Amino acid sequence: MKKLSHLLFLLTSCTNPYQKLHHSLDETLSIIEEFYPEQPPIEKLRQGMLQGLIQGVDGHGSYLSEEQLRSLVEKVEGGKLKLGIVLAKHKDGLIVRKVYENSAGYLADIKESDIFTRLDEISLNSINLNDFPRLIKEERPYSITLLRKNKCLTKSITPGFFVPPSTELKWLKKIAHLKFDCISKEGAKEVENQLHKIKSAPGLKGLILDLRDCPGGSFEAAVGIASQFLDGHVVIEMQKKKELSKFSSASSDTLNKLPIVILQNKNTCSAGEIIAAALKAHKRAILIGTTTGGNATAKEIFHYPNRSDGLILTIAFLNDPLGKRINNEGIEPHMKIEESPLGHQKSKDIYINKALEILQKNPQPGKTD
Repeated sequence: MKKLSHLLFLLTSCTNPYQKLHHSLDETLSIIEEFYPEQPPIEKLRQGMLQGLIQGVDGHGSYLSEEQLRSLVEKVEGGKLKLGIVLAKHKDGLIVRKVYENSAGYLADIKESDIFTRLDEISLNSINLNDFPRLIKEERPYSITLLRKNKCLTKSITPGFFVPPSTELKWLKKIAHLKFDCISKEGAKEVENQLHKIKSAPGLKGLILDLRDCPGGSFEAAVGIASQFLDGHVVIEMQKKKELSKFSSASSDTLNKLPIVILQNKNTCSAGEIIAAALKAHKRAILIGTTTGGNATAKEIFHYPNRSDGLILTIAFLNDPLGKRINNEGIEPHMKIEESPLGHQKSKDIYINKALEILQKNPQPGKTD
């Protein structure tokens, strides 16, 4: 991670152009301390000033507390002991909603709908869901007491360093549905493995890339994913302060022009937008849904020197292969579908239904009726 000593120097040097800002901050804090009727929360003030400073320049940047910074790094890079399961609150403890394949939970024979009631000697009856991960501190066997179909069982589970997969593959008859979550550093390799499964399916008619609610992730992985559907074309342009770079696909189309529909919404951001923009520009996919979040910038995580907090800041703007800025504008779909308040969690998914209708007609990529 880069250090920010140069930034701190600029903010404190008596001869720098930010001297007036530095004095204004000092004077404002002095006024607050003297006249506010209670002792001001110094740490809260510090965080608020840093957040305002960053957001004043970069609407997509943010100050990150120690916990927020750790969580963001883990989503992209992994590196924390995990059970590899998704939990939700239950009246008797914590209920298992999902178990990832080859995770610690999977190897311990944890099943969906199991209800965790104890971890070692700790009751989980009234535990806050966000507090549970803090109980997993060591790479050692833990004893889990659980309820499964009203039977009480005890399982031994040893957490490991686990990164949740970027994608989940499902089959809708002869159409593959690839759902994206946060795109990790290994996301491109993961998609490559999924595409090998997909293209070997007999009678395959098409592919749905579901980028709804994809919050972003690794820039390199997003470029690598989009590249697998293109024949040596430009995937994205990166505009830094004094340099314009173009990133191109180094391979051929893995699926040999198989029809693709992309599902997107306002929560499709960053790395997800890179994929949608590249495939749209080269007429490789039909995009349906709503305009994406307009959050596709190249960002970098910075640590403050000698502290555990930090920030995320835009270091470059991104353009689609045709040179159009993605930031703030977002990616327009070919076909708009307005989301209901319940979104795509409804039992009847209008996004999926429309995608199936398009692919069953087997249209040319990038064209709609």
